[in-house]
Amino acid sequence: MRAISRLPLILLLLAPVISPAQEVQIREKAVTLLEHANSISTPHEFAGYEQVITFQSFSPSGSQSGRFTSVVHGPRSYRDEYEFGDFDLLVVVNGSLIADVGDRAKAPLEVRRMTRLNRPYTARFDQSDIIRSIQDSQVNGRPARCIEFDTVVGEKSAANEICIDAQLGVVLRAHANNETITNSDFFAYRDTYLPAHITYEQTDLRMELEQSKKEIEGPFDPDFLTPPPNATVGKVCTTYRRPFGQVMTQPKPGSGSEKVDVMLHGTVRTDGGIRSVSIDRSDRPDLNQEAIKLFSTWQFSPAICDGRAIEVPADVTLHFEGR
Repeated sequence: MRAISRLPLILLLLAPVISPAQEVQIREKAVTLLEHANSISTPHEFAGYEQVITFQSFSPSGSQSGRFTSVVHGPRSYRDEYEFGDFDLLVVVNGSLIADVGDRAKAPLEVRRMTRLNRPYTARFDQSDIIRSIQDSQVNGRPARCIEFDTVVGEKSAANEICIDAQLGVVLRAHANNETITNSDFFAYRDTYLPAHITYEQTDLRMELEQSKKEIEGPFDPDFLTPPPNATVGKVCTTYRRPFGQVMTQPKPGSGSEKVDVMLHGTVRTDGGIRSVSIDRSDRPDLNQEAIKLFSTWQFSPAICDGRAIEVPADVTLHFEGR
């Protein structure tokens, strides 16, 4: 392997030799485990349901609690409510109608993370991922098959891991992209298993989620999908084009050797400009204002929904070289 050829001679003498055939077999096993986990993570047949997620975040600024409730009658018939600190959002979708009470573009990082964690964890290996081994292990007392792999992008290499439940076949823990997601206390839901407890960790942010989900029994009240009078009403897109960057000024490099990433969140306006910029994660607070100022100058061709420009949220990472 090319990675081995760069190691010191003494390590070469001690390291086990892995043949190309073994490498292929390990990768095939890892891909099969992950593909199986992906396939059983989402019920194959839809049914109406009620879901409640309570969550708490822990960061240097303190802890906060939130709540998400969802009543879903069909793929385009649902009512979602978000509460977190002073942020409140109601989303009602009924056929082609979509109505909001609150500004979803101002959703805090914790709410956006919760929304992502609400979706079953799925992943794919690509050519940047080098599978090192598959180990028998345990996660929260459950037997697991843990795939150890390195992700190599340019000069950067990160050691990652995905652990799959040896009995249920679902993902128990995933450490990748500097994030760790741990699922536990699984319960049966239709033809899969869902975690009642989810832990999320990234740098100085930790979140604990508790979820319940059950199928709806009995008749559905159609008035539940009637938007309140103060809602902003629009239409669900039938054709959509994402925004494209036109002017994306990058940070000026410095003379040092350090590389720093600053993650930001904002909204691409209908004119292609940026509004409501905030910092999602930063290891260098002294660079935050520069990052906000740079991102605020970016210009896009706006997102297009059924021929008209619309606002959409945007997450970006600015790379500060030598700063």
